[in-house]
Amino acid sequence: MEIGLGLPRLPDADGIRHFVERAEQLGFESVLSGDHIVLPTAGTDQYPYTADGSFSRPPDEPFFETMTTLGFIAACTNTIKIGSTVIILPYRNPVVQAKMFASLDVLTNGRMICGVGVGWLEKEFQTLGLEYADRGPMTDEFLEIFQALWSDDNPEFHGKFYDIDGIQFAPKPVQKPGVPIWVGGHTRRALRRTAKYGDCWHTTRQTPDFVAENLPYLRQEAEKAGRNPESISISLKRSLHFTDLGYGESANSISGGTVMGTTQEVIDDLYYCRELGIDQLTYDFRVEGTADSVNVMEHLAHNILPVAQRLG
Repeated sequence: MEIGLGLPRLPDADGIRHFVERAEQLGFESVLSGDHIVLPTAGTDQYPYTADGSFSRPPDEPFFETMTTLGFIAACTNTIKIGSTVIILPYRNPVVQAKMFASLDVLTNGRMICGVGVGWLEKEFQTLGLEYADRGPMTDEFLEIFQALWSDDNPEFHGKFYDIDGIQFAPKPVQKPGVPIWVGGHTRRALRRTAKYGDCWHTTRQTPDFVAENLPYLRQEAEKAGRNPESISISLKRSLHFTDLGYGESANSISGGTVMGTTQEVIDDLYYCRELGIDQLTYDFRVEGTADSVNVMEHLAHNILPVAQRLG
């Protein structure tokens, strides 16, 4: 059982550097960064993971661009995996995105994770001049482009949105056949996308029971796609709050699947997740600021990480 971390809301270089360096020292598997370009001033009721559809992040709070942030994190670390949770594929040209991930994979000696999603915030699509209704087909097409560019000597692709031929694409990623693709989402469409393109189903803000209920469908779709279901790992990302650490909770809306309990209850949840077939857990924390985030991370490392490592 692997444990990774979502990058906290730390809008300064020193805070990010300290957090990721400490995460690497403590032995966490990965640090992953989320993705938004803009947030609507008026808020939203579209977020799929809170009861009222509100997004937990204030619209005027700084949100660094994901690939830029990953480049910074790469320069701050040496061994920990880094990636996106998740990058919204339609927001960026697919050839440029493939180049960014491949370049970072080479520069980090194969430490990249390409977590992908279709996006949910319609205002963001409008601002970027994109059709919200096309986000699913665009995501699938972009993933096919990634795979062609990362693995083919003479990549070629002809689709609805892009035609690519007569080019060379280098460098290729260190990881073969390409950067591992972690597909986000919780819908049947996301599961089919995982079965076709994904190395991992990286669902977020869900319960372990939700994951278990959907695994039979994922395995069925993987077999339909001619793949071994065992080749697809399972990752669950949730917020975590230790109630016995003495920290007050963030005022942000509580998202689905949040783990709130004592250290022992978090350990019990870890065992339950492993029993259900979950291979990786990514946590973010319901505290504010660098110091508190690092303290929670250290508590997690000292009390939970050894249990996860024993589970294999």
